Amino acid sequence: MIKIKIFNPLAGKNRISFQGFIGMANMLRDYSIEITDSDDFDYAFLGADDILDKSIGLQESIEYGLQNVDKYARGGDCFIFDGSDSTSLMGSYEVLEQSDVKFLFKNQTLRNREDYKEKTSFNKWFFGNGSGLDLGYDIPKENWDRIKLSGWNLGYMAPQGFRPQVQKWHPPNPNKTIDLSAIYSADHKPSSDHHAENASYYMNHRHGAWNIIGDNPGYTFRKDKLPYQEYIQSLYQSKMALSPFGQGEVCYRDFEIPEFGVVMIKPTMERVNTHPNPYIENETYIPVDLDWKNLNEIVIKMLDNPNKLSYIIDNNRKVYDELYSAHNFCMYWYNFFANISGVKSE
Repeated sequence: MIKIKIFNPLAGKNRISFQGFIGMANMLRDYSIEITDSDDFDYAFLGADDILDKSIGLQESIEYGLQNVDKYARGGDCFIFDGSDSTSLMGSYEVLEQSDVKFLFKNQTLRNREDYKEKTSFNKWFFGNGSGLDLGYDIPKENWDRIKLSGWNLGYMAPQGFRPQVQKWHPPNPNKTIDLSAIYSADHKPSSDHHAENASYYMNHRHGAWNIIGDNPGYTFRKDKLPYQEYIQSLYQSKMALSPFGQGEVCYRDFEIPEFGVVMIKPTMERVNTHPNPYIENETYIPVDLDWKNLNEIVIKMLDNPNKLSYIIDNNRKVYDELYSAHNFCMYWYNFFANISGVKSE
């Protein structure tokens, strides 16, 4: 039995990383993994709240994380979890690099370590550059091998609970009157990471889609922000819907859109790796360029292929049902521990 002690599991962003372990603690025992409060443990798990502090300078945050690794791990084996929304390694990679923690876990990463070399705003590839904190990382292979996927992303969660249990596949509306739903929040309250302003990058990306759509793109659309129930009603009337990036690439909308029988259009996820990974271009979603410039062309092209739209709705749901389950999450971690211990799993 592998014994794991999760420190401060419900604190702030720690909860994002650890809600699966906490919610499935009883089931994990059947897979030889025990979540314990005891000081008798094999691995210490530390979350984002204990390794990152974005309210202070980056170097101060790194020192904060290193101090907590020493404090909680007590010289034992330690895993750190950066539950941030994006593939960015800002702040957490430095803690990995400057400590003897065994692994850094992310909900999503860039597929290739070479892609991390480019300096981008807050190490977010989709934010471009020019911020007060442009970061890139030249990651040696030995450190890249210490960066792992957590086996968890927002596909497992809905606001009302564990998504594989609460997920409902509503029959697609047979009388859709809206070609494209572009309803979402595009504004962001003033915010910063390590004293560098970041809200404008979020807003530029999201407003960018609306700017490309314009007033008369050649198809019907709805945009701006609506109260939730009005948004859902409008979404259900739509053939396609946009899911832009926010502070990260994956969001609840990615799973809400197919729930209501709508095809998702999203900036390409080809550079992003996550597990489970339901993002299959032109099979589970329609990719567009990050700058949205081909958005109107893609929408009009898809409107001419209703059979393809129906296929993507059905296939997206099929892929989701195959990938997301409590069993798959538990098996992911069972296999992980089997691999690092050299024991072959069945």
